[in-house]
Amino acid sequence: MVRKGRFAVMNGREYELFSYQHQYYLKSDNPLDLQNGFREMNNNDAKYMKKINTEELDDAYEIFPYAFLEGYRFSVEDHRKKSGVVVLATYNPFAIKKVNVQRHGQHEY
Repeated sequence: MVRKGRFAVMNGREYELFSYQHQYYLKSDNPLDLQNGFREMNNNDAKYMKKINTEELDDAYEIFPYAFLEGYRFSVEDHRKKSGVVVLATYNPFAIKKVNVQRHGQHEY
């Protein structure tokens, strides 16, 4: 598993952080958080969310892992434990000239 995205610490616990329409929310998979003001997310039995103000947070940060290969920056998208493969991606079309890459999507390698 590759850890990436936005995270926040509140009351000493780390949560995923997301925003929607200029409002911030914490995301949890722990049902005990229902006792701390979290509500079940729509259409998702195992996820809970809580609307928060940024002033309530102890800390907030983003994690976006990356790697350099042949001088080009690639984002780390996934780590497949069974095969040991690390999936890297870039939008840089010049990388295909120096690195053996495959097209993953439109303008993505």
